Amino acid sequence: MRILLLCEPRSGSTNLANWFLSNKNFTVLFEPISNPNTKWYKNGTHPNEWTYDTKNLLVKEVFNNISDFNELIDISDKVICLYRENMVKQMESLDNAVKTKNWHNAWIYYTNDNSVDENTKDFYIKLKTKFSEKYLSGDYFKISYEQLYYNNGFQKVLDYLNIVELKNENFPYGKKYRIDAIKTKKFI
Repeated sequence: MRILLLCEPRSGSTNLANWFLSNKNFTVLFEPISNPNTKWYKNGTHPNEWTYDTKNLLVKEVFNNISDFNELIDISDKVICLYRENMVKQMESLDNAVKTKNWHNAWIYYTNDNSVDENTKDFYIKLKTKFSEKYLSGDYFKISYEQLYYNNGFQKVLDYLNIVELKNENFPYGKKYRIDAIKTKKFI
């Protein structure tokens, strides 16, 4: 089975993809189209010709306003659209990742020092609007970060995929990256 995980940035998609990667029946490709370092898996080969040595292939792509994901959608047996309801926390996460270059490790968010860059806000509003128009309003399977991580939505993902050997175990695969703290002033 070929599965496309098409997601908004900072929506928990890497953690979800890593869970599938931990399963011996899955090959997982991380952003083979949109990431300049892995652009077009296997040096420009069309997605329909991608080969893998496992029973299933999961392709994780982060939505952007530049890439065309139609070829991936066309070859996929199942499409999962992952988004985030809490845009404020999503923007804070992206703002931190961009500023620190820390995309996949724990980070401290100071709740009393919450200034998200205006460019990040504009970027997210446009991105979320476009993602919603193109994919969330369609017939794709949709799940939010909040449903997935806080309301046992993972079982809904497994039910949608209907792959008998997949069990609702060991998810979430990693841990939450954000650690909330209060910045204190030092007196000398």
